[in-house]
Amino acid sequence: MEVALAAVVLPVTLNWSDYGRVYRLANRSDRARLYETVLLEGTAADVVRYIDGVLLVDLWQDLVLPAWVRSAWTPVIDAVGAASPIEATGLVS
Repeated sequence: MEVALAAVVLPVTLNWSDYGRVYRLANRSDRARLYETVLLEGTAADVVRYIDGVLLVDLWQDLVLPAWVRSAWTPVIDAVGAASPIEATGLVS
């Protein structure tokens, strides 16, 4: 959880319009802006590196995303939201 709530500066390839900005992921608003940027501009590797799945589900309704990004991710969010807390952690097979 410590990494999920760290202070992060995205590389210029992701945050070209505000390069150098420090996102404090413990702050919900900063975390939302970073998640929006990564989901819109990032690769699969960027998503794995910068986004915590549980925190993404928590923020999902508050994120400002284009329709194509939201429609691509909604099935994943819905599937995780439908799982029990234990199933969502992957601790049960």
